[in-house]
Amino acid sequence: MAPSAKRTRTREIGAPSAQDDVWAAPQISASASSTRIIPSSHIPWLSTLCCRVFAANFLRLHQRQNTWDRTKAQLEIIPDNLVPKLLALLSSNCPTYLPSEVLVTYFLRGPSLIWTSDLTGVKKQTIEAIPRINKSLQELTLKGFEKFKDETFAAVVSRLPDLRLLNLAGCRNVGAKTVEAAATCSRLRVANFNHTSVPPVSIANLLVDCTELEVLKVAKISSWTDATFAKFLSTVDADWRHVNLRTFKLRQTSLSDASMAALCEMFPNLQRLDVSFTAVKRPAVWLGPIAANITKLSLTSTATSPNSLVNAIGDMSNLKTLAIGALGVGSNANTSVSNTSAMTLSDDLLYSLTDVLAAHGKLESLNLVGNAKLGQLSKKGDGALQHMIRVLGRNCKYLNLSAIGALCSSDFAGLVPDVENNHTAPALQTLLVNNTGVDDGAAQFLASCVDLETLGMAGTKVTDEGLFPIVDACTKLANLDLTSCRGVGVVDRRRFFEVWEESRQA
Repeated sequence: MAPSAKRTRTREIGAPSAQDDVWAAPQISASASSTRIIPSSHIPWLSTLCCRVFAANFLRLHQRQNTWDRTKAQLEIIPDNLVPKLLALLSSNCPTYLPSEVLVTYFLRGPSLIWTSDLTGVKKQTIEAIPRINKSLQELTLKGFEKFKDETFAAVVSRLPDLRLLNLAGCRNVGAKTVEAAATCSRLRVANFNHTSVPPVSIANLLVDCTELEVLKVAKISSWTDATFAKFLSTVDADWRHVNLRTFKLRQTSLSDASMAALCEMFPNLQRLDVSFTAVKRPAVWLGPIAANITKLSLTSTATSPNSLVNAIGDMSNLKTLAIGALGVGSNANTSVSNTSAMTLSDDLLYSLTDVLAAHGKLESLNLVGNAKLGQLSKKGDGALQHMIRVLGRNCKYLNLSAIGALCSSDFAGLVPDVENNHTAPALQTLLVNNTGVDDGAAQFLASCVDLETLGMAGTKVTDEGLFPIVDACTKLANLDLTSCRGVGVVDRRRFFEVWEESRQA
């Protein structure tokens, strides 16, 4: 039978992704990132070196019976504080070679435990053994275990009274019973229920009982709607407040402005809030009471009103992280890549935002991914994008300008230090310009970013000749994404640092 023809798939603007860092337009079919290890400026602890060597040789030790018998005896006497570090290295190096009996016998000690679904040896009985062997566990992370039932997790959590951190992200069957068990952990400070089935009403008891809770994450739970959140409100007193909660992640839920207004009143000391891909439209209405506290705000892919955004940010004098990708699209929009009519972030709005944020002087991270309308009405190298980079972007550590088609190389002229204005080198450590009009002309400007560690140039017009001077100048650069860069050979895209070394040695 002849193979079926492959269909070309295109990402919809506004569709959620894992990090919203690389906005595919069109969607990239295969990653081609080049990496290198930058020599450390300090000498690692001897214990760290020993753990690395052991993890690198674990398979060989495990396969030889004479060495494994001796190794088992040594594993039993490892200090508790080293067990999590060693397990993390083994989980990375050989996740499929850690059977249940090994995990239970040697790696259930220590103050913290991190297991992910990559560890194929984790079975139901493996998880059930946790409280039996380590009842004093303080931090528990079980990620991506979709097949285990809510009752299984609830039984484990209910027998861990000293928990400070509970991360069950991706365990889709986790629900009300597990949350009820977590509410008995009075010292709980961090609770992550992303991608689970936890309903809002069950969270109410958790918040009431766990007064020290500082971080709560409930992203991508379809049951979080205005109607179900109303049930949450009905279970607490009208004047009830949780003063210790600092971080709330509500990304990819269906909450709107009405729910957010009530939520912000209940948590007066919120500092970090993620409502990306939700139904919010007017953040200024509900952020008012807590605006001065906010240090991180994510509004990516929301139908946020431009004027409301400017008004809200005007009061956020302590804002350090702002994500406003694909602004105006909304969480359920079905917008094609070429259609920018839904976008609300215009050049005029960016000018206003830039000046407000620059006046605050504290922004460290800015994500503008997918705002396709930016720069379309500006002259090359003389517009809102160049103004933003010169006044604001160069002072950030993280800047994402991916999928802004009108972004061009001359927009980065402001990165070059201006001695007359006492400009120092840019603070940028991560710069993403994937799927833009950037070409080799940007090299002379990007070479000024001496602290750059990650550079995303997927789908741009850059070539070897433009990249060489960047790598020359940016000695800390360790991650370089060249996916779909036609100016760079296909084979060279994954090994560009080697190509660079070879060219300099020739």
